[in-house]
Amino acid sequence: MITLLLADDNPRMLAALVQLLQREFVIVDALASGEEVLAKSDTVCPDIILLDISLGDLTAFQVSDQLRRRGCPSRIVFLSVHENPEFVRAAIEIGAFGYVFKSQISRDLVNALHAVAEGNQFFSNSET
Repeated sequence: MITLLLADDNPRMLAALVQLLQREFVIVDALASGEEVLAKSDTVCPDIILLDISLGDLTAFQVSDQLRRRGCPSRIVFLSVHENPEFVRAAIEIGAFGYVFKSQISRDLVNALHAVAEGNQFFSNSET
């Protein structure tokens, strides 16, 4: 099964993500900060790390950059309320495999994670 590390600084969102994903994926941890993700990555590198774009202490961009510098091979997927194309473009430039809009979680998230696990990229479309 596909292993996931989840990170979102909103406890309700984090709990909802666990509830949504735990049937299809192995969730190795659900964390509330970028620093926690970086600390966890020293011991665990799951298939995919799902990062809220704003983690309070660090942004998903900063966490992704640090993970790459440390040699963590996990594929990164951003989760965000920001549907601005510039954010998506920046995620692509930093090497993210996916970017899912929070407004489209029910439609896109599971599909995105499966696509990324297969080595593909997935980016939510702002058109509904």
